[in-house]
Amino acid sequence: MFFKRLWPFSTRRTDTAQRTDTHGHSPSMPVEELLTLCRQEDWSRLSGQEDISDVRTLWGLRPAACQQWMTTLTREADQMRDAGNPADAANFYRGAFALAPWRLDLGMQLGNMLKDSGQLETAEHIYRTIITQAPEEAETYLQLGHVYKIQGRRILALNHYREALERDPTCEAAHRELFLAGDTAAQRASMSHRHLSHGTEQSLHLAATLADMRDRLDDMTAVLPDISAFNAFPSEDYAIFRKLFRIPPPPAATPLPLTVIIAQDDVSEAVAAAQMTALGSMSSLTKLYTTGASSTLRDAWNARMQPGLSITHLPDADALPATLPHTEKQVSGNVLLIGADCIPSPLLADWISCAVQTSTCDIAFFDAETLTPSISRSALFEATALQPRPVADAIWLEQEDTIGDAIVFSAELWPTYRGKSPARIIRDGLATGQRIAHIPYPLVASPRPSDRPVCSAPHPLPEQFVIHDLPEPCTVVICTRDNATDCCTMVDSLFATARHPDRIHCLIVDNGTRIAEDLLLLEKLATRHPRVNILRDPSPFNWSRLNNEATAGISTPNILFCNDDMQMLSENWDMVLAGLLRAPSTGAVGARLLYSDDTIQHAGVLLGWQGSVIHDGLYEPRDSNAHFGRWQCTRQVSAITGAFLGIRAEVFARAGGFDAERMPISYSDIDLCLRLQEQGLQILWTPLIEARHDESASRGLDHLNPLRHSLGTMERAAFENIWGVRKLSMDPTVNPVWVDATLPLRLIRPVSPAVALRHIQAT
Repeated sequence: MFFKRLWPFSTRRTDTAQRTDTHGHSPSMPVEELLTLCRQEDWSRLSGQEDISDVRTLWGLRPAACQQWMTTLTREADQMRDAGNPADAANFYRGAFALAPWRLDLGMQLGNMLKDSGQLETAEHIYRTIITQAPEEAETYLQLGHVYKIQGRRILALNHYREALERDPTCEAAHRELFLAGDTAAQRASMSHRHLSHGTEQSLHLAATLADMRDRLDDMTAVLPDISAFNAFPSEDYAIFRKLFRIPPPPAATPLPLTVIIAQDDVSEAVAAAQMTALGSMSSLTKLYTTGASSTLRDAWNARMQPGLSITHLPDADALPATLPHTEKQVSGNVLLIGADCIPSPLLADWISCAVQTSTCDIAFFDAETLTPSISRSALFEATALQPRPVADAIWLEQEDTIGDAIVFSAELWPTYRGKSPARIIRDGLATGQRIAHIPYPLVASPRPSDRPVCSAPHPLPEQFVIHDLPEPCTVVICTRDNATDCCTMVDSLFATARHPDRIHCLIVDNGTRIAEDLLLLEKLATRHPRVNILRDPSPFNWSRLNNEATAGISTPNILFCNDDMQMLSENWDMVLAGLLRAPSTGAVGARLLYSDDTIQHAGVLLGWQGSVIHDGLYEPRDSNAHFGRWQCTRQVSAITGAFLGIRAEVFARAGGFDAERMPISYSDIDLCLRLQEQGLQILWTPLIEARHDESASRGLDHLNPLRHSLGTMERAAFENIWGVRKLSMDPTVNPVWVDATLPLRLIRPVSPAVALRHIQAT
């Protein structure tokens, strides 16, 4: 029992002690009166004597009565807790803790109930009180970490989880929280802890239950999603990962003729030797062109390649022929472009043939890895870093090169793509409807160190979205209730930061505000901004219906749905939004939402993360330029949150709005994005519109409310009935090397050929 050793009084009582105290007084009294006296610490009335202000004196005077009062209060508290009423339970635990402040187990229960009922500041105070009395108890730090986690104070939460582990290295809950938080050091420690502490236990358990395996299969299936965590590595440990896991060969496929064009400008002898070795092992190689090779390298290529291979050395890429032998003879085949310092994998040709035949793609690109000189005499280089590429996105490619120096395409397309870079080929291919596949293996490698900056600011808006005239008028729809202070902050910031505030209208849907001060604030807001209107709708909260009905009277071309618990940070946000929405291909637009500590709260929505959805970029630094500038580039995403969702009014109407019947609160924003994509429209996210977002400020936290949690489960089921369970099993925009056991883009795992083929076909 928690803190049992700190409880100085015996819990055993005689029947006489239960009935009377040492002075013959009956301890029975109405529970509410007892609770009031304990919470007010009115020990004089409880003792029946004046001037009793010390609770320990009360216990010394009436021990049996105090024990029975304690039993009554804790029984009531436990019943409230077990019935799912944490606020009422906290009320009784507070009284019991006041009656016995040395019972730190009751203090812990009080803190937990305060936390679960959303009284976070009070819970923090209780936990800190316990820490001062028992500083070595890991559980208190764990629970205090949970408080900070719910508040969005991530750094404090992680620090307290680490404090818990310092006091109890076996605290599994703290290990799990740090592991899921994506902290590299914590992930390493957590995995080490699990292997060391559970390895023997698991082995014995498996040995003891082998005969009973058939009956336990269903139970084992329930934990299978967590097994991936044991096969995963922090991406920073790629050197170790690469030594343990090799690139697997693809399923058998018919070899396809391959023409290779490889740049040889300023290539080192070691890199050239590795290139020759890899290409020399490809039996499907039928034609080789080198560009920019020195005379020494030319001789080496001629000597190292297989006899009979057609080799042509050209001074530069401009000298490449307008047509290639494959295209002249109409023979099916592929062209592989390889940049200088780019070393192909021996399995590259096999995976190209497999990808082309299983997905009928026209163009394919691959992941890459960074090399360093090897200390082993058996190899020239060893891999130290992985470059997992995202799927092809023409908008993203205008800002960052996510493709690299190698690409393969059908030989029939050579006249179209001759002289173009891999990134340019992908952009042109997307524009002309070519089928483009991503092969999720590092099939090329380079010793060239990365010169990518550690931090960055958002890239400028791609030229196609820049507007130089007036933006289309936009109506901002904000639903609120009893949260007028935040709502006014958001509305004021929208008008203050817009370049053309005269083209912004705001419709506030008041969903039953009852606080008089909040009602007055809303009225003052409407007076302060002539373009603000207030729509009263006190009906039961249905986010989808409230927003749908609000759009019925809107006459502006654009709509922006916003939460009330935000603050706009970006100047000229209205120009960016209007420019993105003006493109006919745009379905909806999302923004970069930030926590108060300047970490990212939303950079798009990823589908299929632990079987659900998660915000892309969660807790990443605002200025991170990792993953090809993923959080600094305007790009396509699978979905965006309804907390900030811009859309053209006619597109919203044509899509039928949000699904208010089946998804009144949760998943309706995801559902709308998927329907828009089915119409051929793009869901865009941009870091050029940035807002502070205090999650759930007006509605509270759904996971602390059993009814809301149940309703969310029902809406999840409705979503799956529409889109199928597999829609939340993977996100086609995410490289399958990433493991969903923690925050996005933190852990990597080996990719099986079956998973790779599904990804190839999906992209």
